[in-house]
Amino acid sequence: MKKYLFKMFLMIGIGIIIYFIIIHPLNWGTSEELGNGFIITSDKSLLYKKDNREYFVLPFGVTKYSYNSKWIIACTKGYYIKRNSKNKKDNISLTNYWIIDKECPIHYNEQDSITLYIDGYAYPIITNGLIGPMDSLSFIKFIKKNNIPLTLN
Repeated sequence: MKKYLFKMFLMIGIGIIIYFIIIHPLNWGTSEELGNGFIITSDKSLLYKKDNREYFVLPFGVTKYSYNSKWIIACTKGYYIKRNSKNKKDNISLTNYWIIDKECPIHYNEQDSITLYIDGYAYPIITNGLIGPMDSLSFIKFIKKNNIPLTLN
C-alpha cells in the first residue's frame, strides 16, 4: 500500500513538473497586436513598439480593452495613479478609463511623456494620443462626443 501511494504521488508530482516546465511557459510572453505599433502583453500592459523598442502606454492592469483602426479604449484596475509624486490632490480611483488615438504621431521624448507614480514606482509613459485617466462618466461622454464605435465588455 505504501509503495502504491508513493508511486501515485510521484506520478502526480512528475505531472505537475511537466506542466510547469513544458506546457505553462507556452503561454508566457503572448501578446496581441492592436495595430499601428500598439500591443497588449500577457501581463496586461499596453505598449507602443517601434524599431525593436517598447514604450509603456499603460504599464499594467488593463482589465478590458477594445480597438479598431483609429482608437483603443481601455480600463485599468488595481492601483492608484498620481501624475505628480508630491501633489496628493492628483489621486485617481482604482478604476481608470483611457482612450488612445492611434492616428496621432508618436515620437518618444520628454515633452511627449509623463511619469505616472503607481504604488510608489515611477513609470514614464508616452502621452501622444493618450486621453485619461478618466472616471466612467467622463469616459462615456468622450466616447459619445467623438463618435467612437467601441465598447468595453
